Amino acid sequence: MNRRTFTKHAAGIPAALMLPQITDQKLVVTDIRIHEVKVNARGNWHFVELKTNKGLTGLGEASHGFAVKDGPGQLRAEIKHFFGLVKGESPFNIEQFRQRGLKAAAEKGKAAITAFSAIEHALWDLKGKALGVPVYDLLGGKLRDKLKVYANINRATNARDANGRRLIPDFQRNAENALESGFKAVKLAPFDDMKPLKTASQPQIDSDIDYAISCVEAVRKTIGKDIDLLIDVHSHLNKDLAISTAKRLESAHLYWYEEAVDPEKNVEDTKAITDAISQGSAGGESIFGRQGFAKIISTRALDIIMPDVKHCGGIQELRFISALAESAENITVAPHNPSGPISTAASVQVCAAIPNFSILEYAYGEVPWRAGLLSPAEHFDEGYIHVPDAPGLGHGFNESVLRKYSI
Repeated sequence: MNRRTFTKHAAGIPAALMLPQITDQKLVVTDIRIHEVKVNARGNWHFVELKTNKGLTGLGEASHGFAVKDGPGQLRAEIKHFFGLVKGESPFNIEQFRQRGLKAAAEKGKAAITAFSAIEHALWDLKGKALGVPVYDLLGGKLRDKLKVYANINRATNARDANGRRLIPDFQRNAENALESGFKAVKLAPFDDMKPLKTASQPQIDSDIDYAISCVEAVRKTIGKDIDLLIDVHSHLNKDLAISTAKRLESAHLYWYEEAVDPEKNVEDTKAITDAISQGSAGGESIFGRQGFAKIISTRALDIIMPDVKHCGGIQELRFISALAESAENITVAPHNPSGPISTAASVQVCAAIPNFSILEYAYGEVPWRAGLLSPAEHFDEGYIHVPDAPGLGHGFNESVLRKYSI
């Protein structure tokens, strides 16, 4: 086909399919809004909103990118820094942004990584909106219309006894509420109130572990045997305690046993735990990039990896990490996501497009107005979240709700 023939043929193609017409619009990023939304003492939600010269906006999330005690100042500064790399640029140039900012983000730490990732989310959202397609179409197309989700009830469980331990009946009540909301899988972190191993006496350690196990057993009894139960240890144990505790939990029939030790700092111990226990072993919530996951995957130190779209480097990096895991037989991907709705939306787009997806986290019961923050709202049904077909990440903000809860 020569140029003249191609031109004649192209004249009959609908304008919506003529991608050069879209890029010829010279769409560029012009401004940014940063939103902090009040949630709870565990941390607020931080969103970015990129604006363009054509009126399109792109959304990203940078929640939990800093210690609550340190405040959001550094995170905001990093967001503004990485915005400087895209201001005046086309949102189509996502890889250019990654090449310019990824290494610097990795070297500067969590606040920078989270800020970088949020800008990257927003670029994908803009690109999808400009092309009129969901982000999953830009990642190769979706493999599923809905995704299994689990309710993380940890942040909704706050009542404590005289010893500072969260109350077992409160865990049970929140688990029951999650089931009534349609969830078929529940996660809790009953080891969070443990005293540090370095300073606690052996009787104290034994008591803390006994209490955590009692909590797991009580929740299992409450939800029944047909609901998946996931446990996050948040790296409160060492290798030997992790193995012995997992064996004591075998009767609870866990879906997985998460981060008994820090997998990034203790790959060998993580693998030893994985090899010794009968439950699935999950982790990796704070690890950045393919390089961070490479040894875990190559040594099969975990059965399930949990990259977080806010902390691993963004949508593209989550996809690359998933592909790396796919190259190792039977390692599945269950993104870490105890976050706000934009992080969930970004995670949903990737999970819809990867073959080795397992299950997605959802922060259950944090705020009663979450459903009203997005338009359209997140769509849940019988333990699944539906993958939206709208362009970009599939959602926009409900401005009145955003204004009401922003600080």
